[in-house]
Amino acid sequence: MPTRIAFATCAELLVLDPDDELLADAVRALGAEVQPQVWDDGEVDWGAYDLVLVRSPWDYHLRRDAFVHWAQRVAGLTRLRNDPATIAWNTDKVYLRQLAEEGVPTVPTAWVDAGETADLGALLAARGWDGGETIVKPSVGLGSSNLLRVAPGDPGGAGARHLAELTAAGTAMVQPFVPSLAAEGELSLLWCDGALSHIVRKRPPAGEFRVQPEFGAVNVPDSASDEQRAVAERALALAAAALPDAERPLYARVDLVAGPAGEVWLMELELVEPTLYLEPVAGSAERYAAAVLAAAHR
Repeated sequence: MPTRIAFATCAELLVLDPDDELLADAVRALGAEVQPQVWDDGEVDWGAYDLVLVRSPWDYHLRRDAFVHWAQRVAGLTRLRNDPATIAWNTDKVYLRQLAEEGVPTVPTAWVDAGETADLGALLAARGWDGGETIVKPSVGLGSSNLLRVAPGDPGGAGARHLAELTAAGTAMVQPFVPSLAAEGELSLLWCDGALSHIVRKRPPAGEFRVQPEFGAVNVPDSASDEQRAVAERALALAAAALPDAERPLYARVDLVAGPAGEVWLMELELVEPTLYLEPVAGSAERYAAAVLAAAHR
């Protein structure tokens, strides 16, 4: 009987996106069955699969607690990657605060906790950020969801209102806008079962800073400096230390940006459902497929 693997997705994405389709085809080429299944569909028999791979549940940020509970339940029925402890830790960007406290250079961030009242203008002035653009976003979010780019001085008070709305529901993040995002994009280092697989640069189009495909970004193969790789490896090592009982991530993506003086800053450590950017790099889909099949039997 062939190995059965479910790719967990969401109701808005019943057909796999191109990146996941490449991976699915590579897994099928090894003789396994692959089926997309909606993560919150109560009719799915998750226990009928040898492995459930979390790939595109891109509405989890709207129901994070339910998503974490789902992961815990599925892990009791079959193999789930990445595992529920990793999912619980990584679905809230407060993990970045923990990594920063441990010495990982991250994008400078002011954290405003749920229910906390903060004067955005005073906060920016206290940190010396009041002369430039600012990003205000939730700590539980997907891609650029609910992110606001605020002009210097917050004319009209849109940033302050957005911050208040976010903290009414959860923790908010306030960051200085990073100009290199628009000029250079992000550098993504992709790990496969503990080993560096490939490196991709995500470049936004002219006039844009968001690096997601829906905003016109393109992805090209790239390389990393020793410093960039060291920052990425430090972030992964600290994540492992924070999750001593978790399985080693089957997949991981480390997103880096350049600070104003060329510093290497961690933007995000993606351990839940990262796009793997397989298309630009020959052999990467096959590498992940072999790891997926191995995970289905251990």
